[in-house]
Amino acid sequence: MRLAEVVFPVPVDKAFSYTIPEALSGRVCAGARVRASFGPRRLTGVVMRVVDGEPPPKVKPLEAVLDEAPLLSEEGLGLLRWLSSRYCAPPGESLKLMVPANLRDARRPIEGLAPESDFPEPPEAPPSRFTLTGSQRGAVETLGALVDRREFSGSLLFGVPASGKTEVYLRLIRRAVRDGGQALFLVPEISLSRPFFKEFSKALGLPVALWHSQIGATKRREAWTGLRSGRIRAVVGARSAALLPFRDLRLIVMDEEQDESYKQDDQPPYYHARDVVVERAKRFGAAVVLGSATPSIEAFSGAGGESFAVVRMDERVSKTTDRPPVRILARRDLEASVLSDELVEQMKDRLQRGEQVILLVNRRGFSNFIICRKCAWVARCPTCEIAFIHHSAPKEQKAATGSLFGGESGFHLRCHHCDATGPVPQVCGRCGGGPLRFAGIGTQKVVSELHREMPYAKVLRMDRDTVSKEKSDDETGVYEDFMAGKADILVGTKLVAKGFHFPKVTLVGVVDADTMLNMPDFRSAERTVQLLIQAAGRAGRAERPGTVLLQTAQPEHYAIQAVARGDYDAFARLEMGYRRELSYPPASTLIRLIFAGKTEKPVVKGSKDAAAHLRIALHADDELVGPAPGVHAKLHGRFRHHLLLKIKERSRIPKAIEAIRSLAGVIPSTVRVKVNVDPYDFF
Repeated sequence: MRLAEVVFPVPVDKAFSYTIPEALSGRVCAGARVRASFGPRRLTGVVMRVVDGEPPPKVKPLEAVLDEAPLLSEEGLGLLRWLSSRYCAPPGESLKLMVPANLRDARRPIEGLAPESDFPEPPEAPPSRFTLTGSQRGAVETLGALVDRREFSGSLLFGVPASGKTEVYLRLIRRAVRDGGQALFLVPEISLSRPFFKEFSKALGLPVALWHSQIGATKRREAWTGLRSGRIRAVVGARSAALLPFRDLRLIVMDEEQDESYKQDDQPPYYHARDVVVERAKRFGAAVVLGSATPSIEAFSGAGGESFAVVRMDERVSKTTDRPPVRILARRDLEASVLSDELVEQMKDRLQRGEQVILLVNRRGFSNFIICRKCAWVARCPTCEIAFIHHSAPKEQKAATGSLFGGESGFHLRCHHCDATGPVPQVCGRCGGGPLRFAGIGTQKVVSELHREMPYAKVLRMDRDTVSKEKSDDETGVYEDFMAGKADILVGTKLVAKGFHFPKVTLVGVVDADTMLNMPDFRSAERTVQLLIQAAGRAGRAERPGTVLLQTAQPEHYAIQAVARGDYDAFARLEMGYRRELSYPPASTLIRLIFAGKTEKPVVKGSKDAAAHLRIALHADDELVGPAPGVHAKLHGRFRHHLLLKIKERSRIPKAIEAIRSLAGVIPSTVRVKVNVDPYDFF
């Protein structure tokens, strides 16, 4: 009997078998959407494969095939299987990430899935706006030859800030989309996708899709089906664009590949886009280009277990400016005044010249926490037991309400994990006294101090609170407004350090360069150096020279010194040595298990029992660390314990995943387990 193995978008770790009625026998194939009874419901799923065999007891028949052409190609089905296996995730969860809900659950047939054969060719390349540098020419020749080979290749484009990597990307994409080819261009943040989309659409003269979580359902459907059929030749998108249904993918460019935003952490499978694009390039025979001025340590050593060729771009496009000098401003206490006198004077000087300034503050909000000076009580979220962040209300809210949460000043508290809010306490919550201290620095506090020091300056803020409000495609955002000269100073979190090009910016100030250095994370030094070098690269990108000022309480730290020298190579070599000594990536693959439950006792027992089970199953050379309470021991009302696996050989990852899947009978049913392969967040 013919059987179809079907995956449904449910969190169940298996496919389900159905018989194929005679009336549907000619239409049921791998990748097709089908309707079938699933318990008391009728669900839409995707056929993973069709087999001959004896049906299981009480097997049900398929009820309908929904489309004329398969929803997923053979490559797409292979990707679904790989995602589920590599990241220890139910196949239905992978399906939910790969196919938008309005396509996955559509009751009517989906049009436009069938491959098309006629493809418009890109018009002749317009005259270049400038002459390529020697580094750019070399990169285009080397990488272009790899694109033309139509074989898998991996390259790391290691280019200093302002070396003109975008022009190299554009020329490679033009090359890849000839004769019906397709190209994927990944950016780490949604805020970056729109500027690149506009530039590439104009330059290519071919259909280019924009893809990120905030685009509407109609555009999402058009982009998805257009790529599946081959009508759309290039896509610019954030992390999830790595999972789109290409027909003839020939080039994948991953800009700012070191960025942690490429790691999925909010729903399974918890994939990393870098590993996904390497896997897909192997299947398509495509070229992968990882671009960065500060490559991840993993990319330096080889992404996805592959050896990547390094293509260097060591000269800036502007012949009139060199790398901006980086000066360290040693400061032990940033609480009295957020901005040092020297930084303020430098900003005033730039504004008098008609130039622009960027200030990097790696925390949003006003203050990081509120603490009682008398008894050290900290205002915490009751659900997450994590310090509340002190926020100032937007002007429009203050104007509309007069006061917010009962506070006359318009300040409130917010949890950055569950988004709970509350009023600012007037007295200590423990001793009833005080005084209370507002500690730490956020973007709002810096903006407030700028208004006090330079009331004439026009200031914009770029952080997740402001960028998330940019909904309309027709609406200008913070990027466009600052580029148009509507502000003198841009204050922001790490978003301002991304690949933006602001020709008038000649000063970059880092308000607190130590924010990440003391985090309980083996990547803390790497992240600090990457962020600061990227931020420094925003200064002096055109004809005017730039300067970078770093305010820090740890001026002698090797990470801070590496930024001052601009020597990322030396830093990376030193850091790789530390990683090998401690068996951290790239010397191992990490798998983090987080155990969470509403009561603590089952969580503790479940984590200990799981650790004992895994110690028996793992290879003797691999390590298990923990279990222990999580850094955030309680989050969203659940107690949390975690443990960490260090798998020394990639070939042993499948065995480790198999051992983890077998924990279902070991852990209490009241305890949830999150399995995160290659974790970037250890909180």
